[in-house]
Amino acid sequence: MEQNESHIPESNQNDQPPEELDDLQKKVQAYSEKQWTLIQRVAGVLLGLLSGFLLTYFGAFESTSLYGTIGALLIALLLPNMVEKRIKRSVQKGRIMLMIALGVSLVIYAVYMLASGVPIISKAA
Repeated sequence: MEQNESHIPESNQNDQPPEELDDLQKKVQAYSEKQWTLIQRVAGVLLGLLSGFLLTYFGAFESTSLYGTIGALLIALLLPNMVEKRIKRSVQKGRIMLMIALGVSLVIYAVYMLASGVPIISKAA
């Protein structure tokens, strides 16, 4: 008996030439998945703590609170997107760690404020 072989045409992805990678992209692509996950997590925690610091420390000063908020927003929302586009590798785990570290730093600061007797809601004089 003859076998009927169905021929599936190859995808058009092979028709396009591969994209040229620069030195940084080649270096990042060379990391193993385990190394890349560790790098993402460490960078995410550091950026989350930095964002929390900008929101809490600079938020305490009336003259710089707006700049601290803008800086934290740029770090938390735009920086991961820019890095991902630049290195052409996913930074999803870093984003998750950034948000966790930011949340933890805000909770720690709120507990510190409560413990030191600072009122959460101040009454208008």
